[in-house]
Amino acid sequence: MTTTPPEAAKLAPRSRWRIFGPTLALVVLAAVWSVYWYVMAGKTRDFLEAFATSHHTGNISVGWGELAISGYPYRIEATFTTPGIAAPLAPEAWSWSAPSLEADFLPYSLRHVVLKVDGEQVLQYRDDARNGGRAHVVRATAEGTWASYVDVPGAPFGRLAIDINNVVAQKDGDLPNAGERFAAGRLQLHTRPSEETKGADATPAASYDVALQGNDMAIDAADAPRVLGSEIELFAAQARLKNAMPTPNASPAEFARAWATRGGVLTISDMQVKWGPLDMWAQGELSLDAQARPQGRFEAAIADYAGLLKALVDAGVVSERDARIAQVGLGLVAQFQGDQAGRVRVPVVVTEGKVFLGPVLVARLQPIL
Repeated sequence: MTTTPPEAAKLAPRSRWRIFGPTLALVVLAAVWSVYWYVMAGKTRDFLEAFATSHHTGNISVGWGELAISGYPYRIEATFTTPGIAAPLAPEAWSWSAPSLEADFLPYSLRHVVLKVDGEQVLQYRDDARNGGRAHVVRATAEGTWASYVDVPGAPFGRLAIDINNVVAQKDGDLPNAGERFAAGRLQLHTRPSEETKGADATPAASYDVALQGNDMAIDAADAPRVLGSEIELFAAQARLKNAMPTPNASPAEFARAWATRGGVLTISDMQVKWGPLDMWAQGELSLDAQARPQGRFEAAIADYAGLLKALVDAGVVSERDARIAQVGLGLVAQFQGDQAGRVRVPVVVTEGKVFLGPVLVARLQPIL
């Protein structure tokens, strides 16, 4: 007869615990997480439905056809069919709709949501009454539309990032040659509250850091400036929007009026534009004048100023004689400035609805309101 050594008898229970203990712990953790996930998923559904109900009769109306919650175990995924948002009391009376919208939340942080839009998006709005109040419809399709929003306590609006790839938009027309067309290879927008959280009189006015970039864009030829054409290779800017006021209707017109009334300023620290013959870097400030026209001054550095002057001549903006004089002068300025890349630094002044590149009038601007 064999007997188990006393040492083995003492180690056997401990060995079984080492095998089954971690497994049991994982099972318990999975069960706890599952309960937590389903509780948070239920709270998310309740929050979304309450949000839609509270905004149904307010300034901004939110709604959808059906709502499904999924995403276990890593995230809470809310999928909306036929989502829509409308602001009937806004001056623009705008509304937006799409076939589908997916909103992803982290179960442990509902302050952060990632949105994905599928299908054709439709934006409807009206012109200001002073412009006849004409109704417009913009239909847009894209290979991908994503947005990320993080709520920031104490700020009127949190951190927002939007990324759109290969978008084509048609305004007031369904056919390829109807209406106005806009296309872009990629559009990006990032904004977040800056350190300046209040206005000078401690009202809820806030400042926001904004970064905007568009690549490989094209606008309708009828709307394109004669000098620059309809193809925009790059537009990128980093700026700070000061004295931004929240508005009840999410209305661009109301926002612009409130911003102008408070002496709002857009300080652009870095702007790059490659548009036809224009290859420019600039920094400066913009605001709105009494007629709601952009006004401000930029310090700019322009490459290939000879090509830009030729484009101005071809468009009939300046005469050949003035262009030759300007080219000689700008060439001398570039040499004095010592820019080996052949760029020349010139002021860009926007005043009284006119845009001056140095002494040359290159464009006219209409009021934005």
